[in-house]
Amino acid sequence: MSEEKKDKKVNLHEGHRARMRERFRKSGFDDFDEHQIIELLLFYTCPRIDTNELAHTLVNQFGTIAGIMNASYEDLTSVKGVSENTATFFKIISGFLPIYFNSLSDGKVYDNTDKLKTLFITQFVGLAHEQFRLACLDTNLRVVSSVIVSEGSPNSSPFEMRKIVEEAFKSKSANVVIAHNHPKGLPAPSEEDIAATRYISATLRSVGVTLLDHIIVGERSAASMREMSYINVFE
Repeated sequence: MSEEKKDKKVNLHEGHRARMRERFRKSGFDDFDEHQIIELLLFYTCPRIDTNELAHTLVNQFGTIAGIMNASYEDLTSVKGVSENTATFFKIISGFLPIYFNSLSDGKVYDNTDKLKTLFITQFVGLAHEQFRLACLDTNLRVVSSVIVSEGSPNSSPFEMRKIVEEAFKSKSANVVIAHNHPKGLPAPSEEDIAATRYISATLRSVGVTLLDHIIVGERSAASMREMSYINVFE
């Protein structure tokens, strides 16, 4: 390719990037297609190539932006054109989102199940594996602490139970909520989930702590076990 053609291609490339950035500055992601959002993100890890084709490849491979962000580091780097730097960049974004959403929850009152669902949906953003979490609330139902109890669904092991009780005592909380996610499925409780919830609720009650709910976050929605006719699990 002649130097003149190379320069022309570079100028077109830079002009396209400038227009995309200006479009975002003016109206955010309004009217952006999914592949265009990924294309814009790729500008910052792929400074010298046309990222449109790679953006299409990623959306086709993983289905959605959520699929891309939830993909493992290994799955991302297996895609031709995705460097270690690009894969790390996507994982930084997916890891940052729960921190951002958690910071928004400071001072909020979680006095209904819809609010609790939203709280935990944001905490499980970007996770491709199961995780079991605990939120401790004060008497005004504001979050005092939110911690990871274990990686995986709750199994009511003595170690997990001890961690739940210790965190509730450390936070001086009389009310707690537990949650776990089903990254690739529906937010329906298994028999193991029901048994673990019953055990956790009874153990907490014996030390003066109330389990308010068990939230299950699925791939596209969340559910409250208290709302799903499992009231006896908590009593």
